[in-house]
Amino acid sequence: MRSKQGSDTIKPLDSSLPVRSCISCRERANPVALVRVVLIDGKVIPDLKGGAAGRGAWLHKKCAEVAIARSAFRFAFKQDAAVDVSELLKFLQD
Repeated sequence: MRSKQGSDTIKPLDSSLPVRSCISCRERANPVALVRVVLIDGKVIPDLKGGAAGRGAWLHKKCAEVAIARSAFRFAFKQDAAVDVSELLKFLQD
């Protein structure tokens, strides 16, 4: 049985594409339904082109507030202290 994506438009999971998990809701989805973020100088930055170096984390746009409240980025990037999410919040407001 195929699982469903947790994006704004629910589509079947395409098994021919890579599969990633949202760090907030843990639903599996193809990368086109998620936003990749990276940690650069202690700031969570959206990686819109998908080519930024370093560890990345994936999440649905609608899950960002929950991820921030749960400190999911701190755990995803294996940080001891809180991370700055101001750049991500700017991106989400656009």
